[in-house]
Amino acid sequence: MGYSVSHVIDTDVDELWRLFFDVELARAMLRELGNHASFEIIEERVDETGLQHRRIECRSHVELPDFLKKLVGDGSYTEVGCFDTVQRKYSAYCVPKVGAEKFKSSFEITARPIEDGKRCERLIVVENSIKLFGLGAMLERMLEQTQREGHEQSAKFINKWIQAQRAS
Repeated sequence: MGYSVSHVIDTDVDELWRLFFDVELARAMLRELGNHASFEIIEERVDETGLQHRRIECRSHVELPDFLKKLVGDGSYTEVGCFDTVQRKYSAYCVPKVGAEKFKSSFEITARPIEDGKRCERLIVVENSIKLFGLGAMLERMLEQTQREGHEQSAKFINKWIQAQRAS
């Protein structure tokens, strides 16, 4: 099941990408949003074509019913991503720690300037697939709703962060 979301970010495209890779901002966002998640960058490298690769271990602390914990564990996963500096696009797929054969999630983030170039639109396209007889479609809808809320919260936090940086 796929979907897309877009958000206006109060900065230009170049700054958005700088913020996207800012570890301090990411950690501050996790603290503020209060989901007790954490992450560790396992690998960052630039290949011979200029693509920026990174692997991130993401630990989730989401409260799940016991039957879901048996299927998905605690929700922790590895994000395997690549930023194309020419196309200015970040593509990634997520590999869950438990149930990787049943749960697939990938996304792509792009940005385009709007108005006078001082703001931009961030577009996120997501594809989720959960192969569990009788539960897959329901879990895909739940995952989509959770992801949509997270994207919305991140856009609000980034804009708040930008305003705070400008004020200081």
